[in-house]
Amino acid sequence: MYKQLISLLIMYLLAFLGAVLLYFAHIPLPWILGPLLIIFIYNTVTPITLSQNKWLLNISFLFTGCQIGATFTTETLEEVIPYFIPFFIITVLLIYACMKSGEILANYAGISKTTGVLGSIPGGLSVMVEMSDSLKANTGLVAIFHTIRLMAVLMIVPLLASFMFTHTDSAAMTSERLAFNGWTALLYGVLFVLAYILRLKIPAPFVLVPMLVIACFKVSGVEVGDVPVSLYHFAQVSIGIHLGLSISMTDIKKAGNFSWIFFLFTCVIIVLSVGLGYVFAAMSNLSFATAMLSLAPGGLVEMAITAGEVNADPAIVGSLQLVRLLFIILILPVALKKWTRLDS
Repeated sequence: MYKQLISLLIMYLLAFLGAVLLYFAHIPLPWILGPLLIIFIYNTVTPITLSQNKWLLNISFLFTGCQIGATFTTETLEEVIPYFIPFFIITVLLIYACMKSGEILANYAGISKTTGVLGSIPGGLSVMVEMSDSLKANTGLVAIFHTIRLMAVLMIVPLLASFMFTHTDSAAMTSERLAFNGWTALLYGVLFVLAYILRLKIPAPFVLVPMLVIACFKVSGVEVGDVPVSLYHFAQVSIGIHLGLSISMTDIKKAGNFSWIFFLFTCVIIVLSVGLGYVFAAMSNLSFATAMLSLAPGGLVEMAITAGEVNADPAIVGSLQLVRLLFIILILPVALKKWTRLDS
């Protein structure tokens, strides 16, 4: 127990060091990318095995979900609902392009079509791995391809967004912050228990449950305090540690030459999402930054946090990324079975 506590403390000290270095270097997403990079490097060059505390990670996801939910307003719904169908159509086109690139990769690499497609779809790593098991694909390769995609998206999209759009204070995802109080602390505790109860029924419950509940409160006019800046940064550091531990140089080496091909495919998808983001912005009242990050092939949490840094709307980005996640979870398995029916 004592050794585990010391190991956890050292890991967080290293992670905060990486975050501070990237913060002063003005690199986007420093509180996630700094820990990710330094933990990945440390895990690669030392024989010491690090592991994240699951409770700390879940609490960090909860804080992040609460802060994203706090950015929702009635204007968010008014902006999103009229453009739901265009967004859905563009999302389907983007996912189709990902599936086609996965099919091309499968033919080139000599792997099953199911494996190539599942490795290319911009869904969460855990969701895609679970779907891979159910569809009897090569789960190891799917995990490796999503690890590469995760690295590419986290390194490219925030830098691209920071370069293209105005940078703002990442600590504040809302223009007017409400003080954290006893009522808010009690609500967060209830939300954590609810997310824990639902953990086996819905994906990413410690993000989605607080995000949706806080959003409903905000839209209905119920005042809920914001997550303190220090806790919000701590949450990002914890998530960065988790991402850094999920990336293994051994896994990347297993993919061999295919890793570079998949990286190039991921870059093409990112460029495509930028182009489709421009089209979506032209069809709606959304800013180009908000539209692009809503379509970017990254995770809900990472893209919403990026939106908070580049003067985009985190609530809209989070809600539209959620729509894509639900599409992937609910509809994609059926579509994939038909798509890969002849794959044997």
